[in-house]
Amino acid sequence: MEIREYRKATRCDHRGRLRRCAGSLIGQCQYCARGFCGRHGNILEDGQEICVEPRCERLRDDVAAHLVFKTEARVRNQEHRCGEDGCPQEHTMRCDRCGCRFCEDHLRQVIMTVTRGGEVQSEAAAICDHCRARLPLWAEE
Repeated sequence: MEIREYRKATRCDHRGRLRRCAGSLIGQCQYCARGFCGRHGNILEDGQEICVEPRCERLRDDVAAHLVFKTEARVRNQEHRCGEDGCPQEHTMRCDRCGCRFCEDHLRQVIMTVTRGGEVQSEAAAICDHCRARLPLWAEE
């Protein structure tokens, strides 16, 4: 993915069917790094800058849902229960992605590709069902 600095650019990066938008920049999408004008993106009240690309909107929605999930899972964890909604078992292990605790039935060992210190490597991780379901969205290019 190309990293752009919108301060140097002056026009929106959104492309229509025939040509690029000529609108003046108001922000840079935090997910795809494209600059956008007022028609092709929004700066939210909390300062987030998100363009109108469907994938970027899905990522924004996913983050919001994930924060709700983590809050609810942590409440269950404080009661020494698995973070999965409706599971009555005690938690035994921590998810390497979200940090919440789950029973063995709701954690899976997966091999993930990670970048550490500029090197790409594979490593085992224990992740919950919720985090595992999110992986394909965040792997999209």
